[in-house]
Amino acid sequence: MCEDTMKLFQRLLVAPAALGLMAPVAANADTAFSSTTTLSGGAYFTVGSVADGGTTDKEEELYMQYAYGLDINSSFTGEDLFYAGIETGNASGPLASMDSAVEGSGALNVHSLFYAFPVGDLEVTVGPLVDQDDVVAATTSAYSDAFRLGSMPYSLAGNETGAGVAVAYSNDNGVVASVSFVSLGGADSTKGIGADDADDVSTFTLGYNGDGFGGGLVIASNDGEGGTAGYDTFGGGIYYSPESLDATFSVAYDTQDPETGADATDLFIGVDYEVGPGTLSAAYNSTDVDGGDSLDSTGFEVSYTYSLNDNVTITPGFFSVEDTSTGDDDSGVVVETAFSF
Repeated sequence: MCEDTMKLFQRLLVAPAALGLMAPVAANADTAFSSTTTLSGGAYFTVGSVADGGTTDKEEELYMQYAYGLDINSSFTGEDLFYAGIETGNASGPLASMDSAVEGSGALNVHSLFYAFPVGDLEVTVGPLVDQDDVVAATTSAYSDAFRLGSMPYSLAGNETGAGVAVAYSNDNGVVASVSFVSLGGADSTKGIGADDADDVSTFTLGYNGDGFGGGLVIASNDGEGGTAGYDTFGGGIYYSPESLDATFSVAYDTQDPETGADATDLFIGVDYEVGPGTLSAAYNSTDVDGGDSLDSTGFEVSYTYSLNDNVTITPGFFSVEDTSTGDDDSGVVVETAFSF
């Protein structure tokens, strides 16, 4: 899998630190977590100010928001995975577009719930809460996506969640592929899975994940039968990490053909470069919408991520994104503190 499972906290959840805390419980209660279950989590504190922020250009005061998530992974055979993702947050205003942002009221919400198991060279994923981009075998960008901008805003938007099934394939030569089907009406008995009056989205990926070089293609389609506007997308990207430089370069191009409205394209370029104790990241994107210049936009960002210790990182940065509704740029200075446990 790539860009899958818990997208928001994948940069944080690098160690099942909570397993040691659960071991005494498992030893004293037959119904407690087994030794195959790990609980890890992460949180973001985001503080910043955005000049000319929002569609009214008046949301520019200094403010703070948070995001919090838990990652529960269980294995029953050593080769399978039961996954539950729980998150909450209070994102609002112009900082709601940060990569870490999670909107909510503070109540914990199960956002992903699925089971994955191997079948020969394939990995099958099935569950009642599968995100459109939970199972993506191809890597279209190796950019850290740790700040504001990101690649593949159409093909891998991840906006749809529902009952789903996916199959992923990889071999020793680096060739990968995946296909997924998510039914947004899968939890509704009046709509159902794959029904004529419910939205269903299918995603196909094909790529090559090499050592220091790779790329992939993504095709996604929402049939739009449940009342929302359907769409077809096609995108692709490559990444490269030269041996002579501690940097990774990523370029991605994404297109969307909606049933209603104008076609759109997005070009993304991102660089991660190891500098001192941390990583300097810079990205640029340009969005072009057919039918005139009024909806076109460009944006760029620069950020620096460094670790205070194994569990706390700080990322100060700056971004500027063109606001098509007013013509003024939203320019933000933001500091994020990320905690992993």
